[in-house]
Amino acid sequence: MNRVRARCYARLLAGAAAWMLGWSPALQAGISHDPGLTWKSLRSAHFVVHFHDAEEPLARTTIAIAERVHARLTRKFNWVPDVPTDIVLTDGFDVSNGYAQVFPSNRMTLYVSPPDTINGLEEHDGWLETVITHEYTHILHLDKAAGAPRFLRHIFGRNFLLFPNTLQPGWLIEGLATYTETDAEHGHGRGQSAYFDMLMRLEARDGIKPVSQVNQPIATWPAGDTPYLYGVQFHNYIAARHGADSIPKLVENYSDNLIPFFVNSNSRQVLGKSIKDLWPDFDEYVKNKYANQTQSIQEKGVRQGTRITEHGYYTGAVRVLPDGRLIYLIRDGKSEPALMRWLPGGASPERLTSVHPGARFDVHPVAGVLLAQPEIFHNANLYYDLYRVDIDSGRTRRLTHGARYRYGVWSPEGDSIVAVHQALGVNSLHRLTPAGQVLETLWTAHDGEVLAAMSGSPGGASVVAAVWRPGSGWNLEQFSLAQRRWTALTHDTAVKADPQFSSDGASIIFTSDHDGVYNVRRLTLATGDITTLTNVESGAFHPSQATPAAPLYYTGAGRNGFDLYRLDQVREQRLSIVSAPAAKTQPPASPAPTGLALEAAPAVIVEDYSPYSGLRPRWWVPHVVVETGRTELGIVTSASDALARHTYTADVAYDFRNNWVVGDFNYVYDRWYPIFKLRSARYDQIETDGNDKAVRVRRSDTYQTEVIFPLVSYRQRWSLHATTLRIQDTDGWTAAGTRALPDTTDNVLGAALVFDSTRRYAFSISRGNGRHVQVVAESSDALGGSDYTGKVYTLDWREFVALGEQHVLALRLVGGWGEEQPRPFQLGGSRSAVLTPPLLAGLDYASPFYQRDQALRGYLLGTPGLVGRRMALSTLEWRFPVRRIERGIMAPPLALHQIFGSVFVDAGAAWNNGNRPETYFTSAGVEAHADTILFYNLGLNLRLGYAHGYNEGGDNRIYLRAGTSF
Repeated sequence: MNRVRARCYARLLAGAAAWMLGWSPALQAGISHDPGLTWKSLRSAHFVVHFHDAEEPLARTTIAIAERVHARLTRKFNWVPDVPTDIVLTDGFDVSNGYAQVFPSNRMTLYVSPPDTINGLEEHDGWLETVITHEYTHILHLDKAAGAPRFLRHIFGRNFLLFPNTLQPGWLIEGLATYTETDAEHGHGRGQSAYFDMLMRLEARDGIKPVSQVNQPIATWPAGDTPYLYGVQFHNYIAARHGADSIPKLVENYSDNLIPFFVNSNSRQVLGKSIKDLWPDFDEYVKNKYANQTQSIQEKGVRQGTRITEHGYYTGAVRVLPDGRLIYLIRDGKSEPALMRWLPGGASPERLTSVHPGARFDVHPVAGVLLAQPEIFHNANLYYDLYRVDIDSGRTRRLTHGARYRYGVWSPEGDSIVAVHQALGVNSLHRLTPAGQVLETLWTAHDGEVLAAMSGSPGGASVVAAVWRPGSGWNLEQFSLAQRRWTALTHDTAVKADPQFSSDGASIIFTSDHDGVYNVRRLTLATGDITTLTNVESGAFHPSQATPAAPLYYTGAGRNGFDLYRLDQVREQRLSIVSAPAAKTQPPASPAPTGLALEAAPAVIVEDYSPYSGLRPRWWVPHVVVETGRTELGIVTSASDALARHTYTADVAYDFRNNWVVGDFNYVYDRWYPIFKLRSARYDQIETDGNDKAVRVRRSDTYQTEVIFPLVSYRQRWSLHATTLRIQDTDGWTAAGTRALPDTTDNVLGAALVFDSTRRYAFSISRGNGRHVQVVAESSDALGGSDYTGKVYTLDWREFVALGEQHVLALRLVGGWGEEQPRPFQLGGSRSAVLTPPLLAGLDYASPFYQRDQALRGYLLGTPGLVGRRMALSTLEWRFPVRRIERGIMAPPLALHQIFGSVFVDAGAAWNNGNRPETYFTSAGVEAHADTILFYNLGLNLRLGYAHGYNEGGDNRIYLRAGTSF
């Protein structure tokens, strides 16, 4: 049987370009931006800020800050971008984040929601100032080029291979930006934060990670914080040991590096040693630095509770009820985040209900749990909403939809709610009914104030909250519901969080970083005295006590993340370094259009948003293929506008051997609802004989239009697809004596419904639970002009069952039913059948249509008896972890994340008539999987398999493939 060889080298580059265009660290929603928004642009000398609806005051503040940051950082890095940088200012996410990209042009996306929890971002002097500084550092650092790379940009444009500083480990890139955002003198930025100090203190105590582990994204604690944590500490180390001026020298020296990944050589040239050789000295620096902190803590006498859970990772807030019931949050990286309940006398906690990452809660003995958690809204936004959870049954009822309440507390009677509302960066305080209906607005910020965790007083007359104000940072303030005004309870530079009223209302326990370590404190309201209840070597957060004399529960940090701790004997020590100030009363604030202090913007031009300047091709690489049967010469390029309304990738070449154009053009329009996709492709398939000699070049043309109607939530994703598809196959060249194949055309009209609830967690080896179901109907008659006839219906059901300890039972059932004479199904081979988008197939959704070839391991594709207009296929796999490696090398940039295995059984058949086949073909085998990391950040699953086919045509087959089987 002839083999088919289809090689398109340049598609790898086009695919990488598509991946870079479509990449975003944000939670992926259904579409790029809410289609109901109206966008405008604000243009200054060095920036274009794209903003929507009521964001113009915020946009003017943003562009003023950005110009000021530009003036400071361009001097620091000795670099000014050639063209203005796009800034997309979005209020579509109730989380604090931002990201930058230099391909295909310099762009920053900023989420305007300010930080309201302790994760290192809380230490800022204005959220926009911090996030712009961090992201613009990325722009200047990654965009900077000199020497040969800069010269070649004049030829190849903004080719992503000509950005030397992007081709470095993520911890070096993020570390530089985090170092730049840090102002240790004024107490801003993660590089000096008590939270990051806590994380690194624990790393130093247990042994810092080797650079071979830090070089790649890791799941091991501290997980996603690792590149920022190690990166900024390494830059602190460079500044301390080699001088702060060495840091811009590292950037300058690497910016003319044409051959990528010479990171160690760069360090050797500037610092005298490679990073690998510097690491022991960095280890010593970190240990000495944090040994002093630990010694200071120990000299005061360690007072910490007993750890009572072993969840680790992101175990969250805890609340203890008067009867001793514990309610708390977990996110262990192995299963769905959950709200937990621990009954008095119970041997172990139990899951009450699953929650979403980032959830917060308040609890009332009768009214139940008031949960605030993010949910996808209108397919594009991530908004916090309120939910009510029954403490006994775990039954959950959603109270609000897209209401954007990030915190909420019950009244003492459970008959009303006070909640923190956030929109356009503006915080306000609302009173709601128990059903989530708005009764009144109690207060609205006017100068960038941010409200964080709250607690209601036992009498119901007030709430206490951690409040951030410009110039004073985070302090505890009490809000009188009757007088509608705030009274400051503390006024110092320490960060305060997680306040909770005592049961008698006489005091407040809270977390603060006085002395540079997060500990639990008590504020006595009558005197203003602050005492310290814990003195831990790590950190203590989210304190809760049933009564002032009862055990203290809190969340503490350890080797594997956070867990619950209980301190039975609470001893209090006066916090001597802080004198409690006299109570300061502030008048009620009046509403204002923005939650940030506005400042005068530079000269700007306001205009309607236009995507077209972003669609000009800004880069290209040659497409060159020379082999028997074809000679191809062309280019690969891509582009996308700032709002990703239009995105395309193009791989176009001319085949001089066969005298036709080949390539692949993909376009996605994501402005309105639904999403529209267009594809036009032509590829040559070279068939060879048993001696690997080319005997035929078969040309395949594909023209496809597709519309997608997504319906997306956090737990599940629906999409309705409709397509027109034209596929033409033609012989281009045949060797002497080779029988010519007829030309064929198939014009297909199709519809599909796709459902996906599968989940994957930090420590997963594959999708760990949930299902993926795909139903497709296609007709070769509806459009006419086809050489095939009839309708085809396909059902593809994939089920993933968690077995515990990351073992997974994966099942797949596929059925296809064709009428008349459609293009047949073919079974065989071992190709991947993963429905996530391949790099070039689409930037949002993979197309579910025309999937006529299905893997049946142990048999060749197209084996007699495995071709027909009807088919059935089933697969059962047991997937099991082997070892988590998390080690890699700097150059070449290759890392091994983890190894896992699978044992499988396949059974399938294809036939033409009747309801069932005469014979099912079966096979079994084993596979070894390696999750690898390429180029420091790009994940690739490789599987080496052995399969044995038990029926006629079956054989022992060994194969190497990219991607899991399904």
